[in-house]
Amino acid sequence: MYISFVKTIQAPENREWINFAKGAAIILVVLYHSSLFLNDLGLAGSTPRLRLVLGFFPMPVFFFVAGLTAARMLTWNLKDLWRRRLLVLVYLYLLWSFIRVVFYVVVPHLRGTERSPTDLYNIVLLPVWPTSSYWFIWALAIFTLLAWLLRRLPVTVQIGLATALAIVSTTPGVLDLDNVGWDRVAANFIFFISAIYCSHTVYRLAARVRVWHAVVLVTAYIGLAVLLVPLHLSRMPGLILLESAVAVAMGVALATLLVRVKWLNFMNTLGQYSFQIYLLHLFLVAGALALLAPFADAPWLQRSGNVLPFLLAAIVLVASLYLARILRRFSFLWVSPFRTRQTKSVQRRAHLNGDLL
Repeated sequence: MYISFVKTIQAPENREWINFAKGAAIILVVLYHSSLFLNDLGLAGSTPRLRLVLGFFPMPVFFFVAGLTAARMLTWNLKDLWRRRLLVLVYLYLLWSFIRVVFYVVVPHLRGTERSPTDLYNIVLLPVWPTSSYWFIWALAIFTLLAWLLRRLPVTVQIGLATALAIVSTTPGVLDLDNVGWDRVAANFIFFISAIYCSHTVYRLAARVRVWHAVVLVTAYIGLAVLLVPLHLSRMPGLILLESAVAVAMGVALATLLVRVKWLNFMNTLGQYSFQIYLLHLFLVAGALALLAPFADAPWLQRSGNVLPFLLAAIVLVASLYLARILRRFSFLWVSPFRTRQTKSVQRRAHLNGDLL
């Protein structure tokens, strides 16, 4: 059944809206982390509340987009799945987690809200207990394996199980695994698996989006955000999941419309480099935090709290983009070297075109 389904899926002729959506998501990720890190110095102003509102959007969108291009893996055998997809994810997760550890040996870790990345206990448990900022690569590996293992179950059963898991994991006090990787896996698998089986429908509906669709979805997103943040109704089962689902639909709708605006073409570029930006930006944010720390009590800096996260995010985005372009030549940073020449070439194109994230 799943093989016949996969064969009916056709890649869209125009994927520009996908890169636009990823561009929007990576902007919000960088802004989120800029506000999060600066908040530890008391320099985030009122942006933590904004961070709560915008936090429902980026990762569901990234995992949904990853699922749109993952259907073909359901036809692979386990050896091919490991060789063509899982190996590179495991390699990248371990590599960048190690780079992060080395980075914090040199740069002081100023985030008192989390255990130091250089802590030996954290390092040893990274393969099964992701605490690094690269949990999303680890989650993609888990999603890939889960989707392949469940592929023979009816689609409705797979989506139903993923939905139930997402509801209990996003309802505070019901299922808290006390680990960012495992918690995000439970909350976001629904977006990955639903995209795999609904990709043809998504492409078809995206081509029919009108302005009023986007207006309705934006209104719904804001309305649900009011219920979740100011009114504190996050304990209502399924409400956070519904907000994330609306965020994905809103992202698709807005991307299909705004991708036509020429002066927003830079969003496509950010989307194409979203994977590299995600990997690199946290080093720049952490470096900026170390530079600002000695001046954190300065009155002029305290008064800039509402602006500083946006300024830092803009600088980090541009710097990450240029740094990613410089580092493109070092293919071992983006592609597993443990491959044949042909498969490495295929995966290098996929990663540098932003197909992983």
